[in-house]
Amino acid sequence: MAMSAAAVTAISLASTALSTGMGVYQAIGQSKAQQAQMEAQSKQAKYQADIARQNQQLAEEQASAQRREGYENMTAKRQETARLIGRQRAAMGASGASVDVGSNLDLQADTAAQGEMDAISLYHKGQDAGYQTQLQGWNFGQEAAGHEASAAAYASAADKAGSNGWMNAAGTALGGIAAMGSTWGKYQSSQDSYTTLWDKVTPETLTMRHPSGKTATIRTR
Repeated sequence: MAMSAAAVTAISLASTALSTGMGVYQAIGQSKAQQAQMEAQSKQAKYQADIARQNQQLAEEQASAQRREGYENMTAKRQETARLIGRQRAAMGASGASVDVGSNLDLQADTAAQGEMDAISLYHKGQDAGYQTQLQGWNFGQEAAGHEASAAAYASAADKAGSNGWMNAAGTALGGIAAMGSTWGKYQSSQDSYTTLWDKVTPETLTMRHPSGKTATIRTR
């Protein structure tokens, strides 16, 4: 048994509506999944950036401590050298020798020179260690900046995924509506009925015009 045009049209409209609804649902679902993935990656990048910033701060604090330690070690070494020279002079004086001439003076000068070199060496050692640690801190800062840029990019991609999802869903919906309108329009055009557009009115007749150009006249008396 052949189906009527109305039944065929109804089935076509229902099928289009169903496929349109599924398309809208899939577009929104896919955009939400992409958005969630981008947000998760952004969150992970922010976490890594925070860790790198913390490491940078710790490195800078350690670098300052190492420089301070180098200065303190230099000061302590100078004080130690001064005490050593003091003991040398006391021993020389106790022996009855002159402390500021000859070999005794040379010994004190050598002790002072060696002590100063050791003090400066300790100072530079602290400075070098501080520089290396500060360099590590700078590297952590660069790493943090990279993670922060990635976090921002992922966040932007998440927003874009959400917007694109709704735009795609809207496009699918509009496409479905247009298809349904076209199907309905074809159905109406296929019907052999006259429109209610009055072509001519007289006291005794009403003339109706069909879109195809055909006319029909109805007598009122």
